[in-house]
Amino acid sequence: MSTDADPITCRSTPWYHKRRIAMLLLVFGFSIAFFYDWSIRYPKHREAQTENKRLLTEKGEADGAAAYVKVAEEKGWPAKPDMHKDYDYAIKEQLVFGILTAVCGAVMLFCYIRTTRGALTADAQSFRTPDGQRVPFASAFRIDRRKWDHKGLAYVYYHDAAGKERRAVIDDLIFAGAVKVLDRLSANFQGEVIDLAKQEASPAEEKAETGEEAEKAETPPAA
Repeated sequence: MSTDADPITCRSTPWYHKRRIAMLLLVFGFSIAFFYDWSIRYPKHREAQTENKRLLTEKGEADGAAAYVKVAEEKGWPAKPDMHKDYDYAIKEQLVFGILTAVCGAVMLFCYIRTTRGALTADAQSFRTPDGQRVPFASAFRIDRRKWDHKGLAYVYYHDAAGKERRAVIDDLIFAGAVKVLDRLSANFQGEVIDLAKQEASPAEEKAETGEEAEKAETPPAA
């Protein structure tokens, strides 16, 4: 077992910060747009639609349209209001979408703050994830490395104090230097490792397979 006792601390990467901040800006931007449409834009369009209908009914097609254009210029309404849109329904819809995106953004912000305030750490006997999972090296029984080469993800399966099977994640894209934690775990690990690495067939095995195929090809079919 490795005797390296130097503590390892892995903080969130600049890549993670940029990606999460961009997503937060996008989600909260949508939320602001939905609330704007709910509170200002769509009510204004509904008012324009109502006034246009009134003028067309009272003054006829030509005079009503001309009268509406004059009123629209004064009040900043659209020159050609949508006469078929149900703005009562649309206003309620924008409110719902605004609330949903705001809630999603709040959850994302909470997760972002929790992740960036935490760290992936390791000592001589265990590693600890940012959410507080402590994984003693001796309790780990399987490491899944199939996504490590492409996504920097490794899944560690272990038994907790109660004997229940748990899973912890080592993420090298989110936490800089996470490979050091994985290397220390591997140095103190004797369980199963799942990897995508494929062993090439040895020349002797390839020759044997080629010989078998040739023998099958030369064997005449039974009468």
